[in-house]
Amino acid sequence: MLSNSIRLRGLIACIVLCAQVTLGAVFFQGPEELPKNAKYDFIIAGGGTGGAAVAGRLAQNRKWKVLIIEAGPSNLNVFATRVPGLRSQLKSTIVDWNYTSIAEPGLNGRAMGYSRGRMLGGCSSHNTMVYTRGSKDDWNMRAEITGDRDLTWDRMLPLLKKAEKLVQDSENQREQNHIDPSVLGHNGPLAVTAPYSSHPMNDLFLQATKELGDQFPFVPDMNSGRPIGISWTQSTIDNKGERSSSATAYVENMSGDNLHVLLNTYVTRVLPIGKGKKAEFRGVEFALNAQSPKLQLEAKREVIVAGGVIGTPQILMNSGIGKRDELEALGIKTLVDNPSVGKNFTDQPSSTVMFNTTIQNTDIDMTAALAEWNATRTGPMSRAGEINMIGWLRLPDDSPALTQFADPSPGKDAPHIEMFFKTISTQGVVLPPGSPNVTALQFSHTNLHPVSRGSVTLNSSDPFAPPKIDLGLLTEDVDLAILREGIRNARKLFAAPVFANSVFGTVSPASNITSDEDLNAYLRGAVVPIMHGASTAMMSPRGASWGVVDPDFRVKGTTGLRVVDASIFPTMPSGHTQASIYGFAERASELIADSCK
Repeated sequence: MLSNSIRLRGLIACIVLCAQVTLGAVFFQGPEELPKNAKYDFIIAGGGTGGAAVAGRLAQNRKWKVLIIEAGPSNLNVFATRVPGLRSQLKSTIVDWNYTSIAEPGLNGRAMGYSRGRMLGGCSSHNTMVYTRGSKDDWNMRAEITGDRDLTWDRMLPLLKKAEKLVQDSENQREQNHIDPSVLGHNGPLAVTAPYSSHPMNDLFLQATKELGDQFPFVPDMNSGRPIGISWTQSTIDNKGERSSSATAYVENMSGDNLHVLLNTYVTRVLPIGKGKKAEFRGVEFALNAQSPKLQLEAKREVIVAGGVIGTPQILMNSGIGKRDELEALGIKTLVDNPSVGKNFTDQPSSTVMFNTTIQNTDIDMTAALAEWNATRTGPMSRAGEINMIGWLRLPDDSPALTQFADPSPGKDAPHIEMFFKTISTQGVVLPPGSPNVTALQFSHTNLHPVSRGSVTLNSSDPFAPPKIDLGLLTEDVDLAILREGIRNARKLFAAPVFANSVFGTVSPASNITSDEDLNAYLRGAVVPIMHGASTAMMSPRGASWGVVDPDFRVKGTTGLRVVDASIFPTMPSGHTQASIYGFAERASELIADSCK
């Protein structure tokens, strides 16, 4: 039966899920199940997007034994991870870390909930499944920042393709003009597809790209390196209409019994090994919970930390790797003094923009849709949403945001704003009392390259205590300026002739909110983090006095210890984060394998 440990609001309580097993990887539900005297070549602290991918790749060498230690349960036990249309049901449950930020100064003092996947696959088992490689400029800028030419677009493209397996959607719809098969990889473990529904917005958007082609051209494939315009959305969904994640792709479908997965277990610290070798961190300390004894294991070769944007700096700082005065104030002995650990927290600020519309709504009968999915793996539950296109806006060079401030984007092939179209519905529309109901076209309006930075710091030396999270959103004026111009340009998009009889101005922000001051006030009250956190263990050039990891993913000042997750990002992608994580994971896997031959 569906696990009763996760609250799915009664939606699928009656669904019977047959037991699932993997063909190779061996699972343990807690530390007491680990074999006595177990020996591992590699220990991965965190089984999220990056951790599971690296583990799966390393385990392809059957001579190596690999252990993942994951704080949450297996994704196999959580039915909603399989059904794309149930993605929202995973939030605020026990497979979510349910973090909370401080009262954010840039957001009128609002504390923000911060969702992170707490199960095998991490956020790849928990996210909206949008697959965006970003711009070629993103990768070229990362190469420039880190001094590593192997991170350029041209050199990373084969690794991105190595991760990907382009498949046809579960309804066997034609791919022509929806995706360019030559752009994506075809032999990797991670399923990528472009499922879509038949909805009036499809033709309306296509016509808008003809009417406003200079600023909103049609993009044949958003993963070709220049995602500026309007494109069909691509998703990590397989040809059976199920989510594809690092857990399903790299653990379930690619690994042998030399990969072990220890679930429901927290990594509390990484440990130096041997006397006089403080910098050789090949040990891990872990426990079932705060009340249980702490156990230790030593990796023969390396430890890879993959706890994510929050978990990774938390583990490093609890291990004595961080800013000396901050650690010692909490009674933590400093082993590696690195002030950059936990700093540079970056997320993309986003607000929901709504336009009054008479276009057909996207509301579905959830019960009927789930029944269809169970029977045929088709229908609304086999897709990530019912609006099939996504908008990528690059501001004009004469935009006030770019004439007043330095352009924060990595280059001319990178958009500034993403418009992720979500629903057409009366739900979620807040109007003054007595106003008539309005059906609204609703989308996330996101600044892709924010300048504002936050941090993750420890509240105490207790490794089970939540850290202090400062998102730092909207603390730099340029981020507000870009969001303002994004709203103004979205209004231009929906003022195209094709929308004249069906879209009638913004509901949120209200159409009369037009000045810089009024838009700023609106944004400070409406912006939320899009949950694309990154850069708290940033990669920097070898020998640099800043940053946390070198271009080979090794933690500066240590041996035997690397980090592979979004925390190492030198810059944010022009889009969602998961494709970049897979690319970095493939790169790290090759470097680790080569160094351990």
